[in-house]
Amino acid sequence: MDALQVLIVAEYPVVEEGLGYLLQGFVDIEVVATASNGVEGLRKIRDLPIDVIIQDLPSSDLSAPEAIRLYLEEKPQLGVVVYSGNDDEVAVFEILKAGARGYILKNAPIAELVDAIREVHQGGYALSPSLNPSIIQFYLEHRKDADDQLSEYQLLTDREKQVFRLLADGKQTSGISDILCISPKTVAKHRAAVKKKLALNTSAEMARYAIRLGVINVESAESSLSS
Repeated sequence: MDALQVLIVAEYPVVEEGLGYLLQGFVDIEVVATASNGVEGLRKIRDLPIDVIIQDLPSSDLSAPEAIRLYLEEKPQLGVVVYSGNDDEVAVFEILKAGARGYILKNAPIAELVDAIREVHQGGYALSPSLNPSIIQFYLEHRKDADDQLSEYQLLTDREKQVFRLLADGKQTSGISDILCISPKTVAKHRAAVKKKLALNTSAEMARYAIRLGVINVESAESSLSS
């Protein structure tokens, strides 16, 4: 059986190196690349045949939920496991809503993370046992309701959704251009389309709209709301 190809996205080298070392002992897991942030991770999955991403939560360029959304829009078949010390149920729910299917706490044994990698690759869900399993059930039960509330948002193209979320998250044209690997002129074109389709004129309006729909959270939208 071919080993699962894993990308580790971790802001701190100690996490990246530590996980890479510990995962060496499992013959069905191969760490083929690492990245220090979400933008670099996005570039890696464009270039490499990645099966599963292990995403450490801290991110200096993209929020973890937005990074996860971008990964999955690029390669929908990816499995994403978040590796975090944060056991807050709201944070876990936000991660699941973004598309991750695994959430493993950093105090868990490495075998638990390996089991999660295998499970999400098969299309399942995996939470650390100390987390409340009802989080997944609640998410699955309410996912369709959330989709129904996004009817206007669903009118956007996939690229327009990406640009919209990054604008709402406080990113400027040049930053969006770098993240999505498109020209500033193309970013401006998508921004104009978003404004027209959603009848929103400013980044603050986009941020409030995105928060209401649950596409981004309040913390990640602070810069837009203060502008």
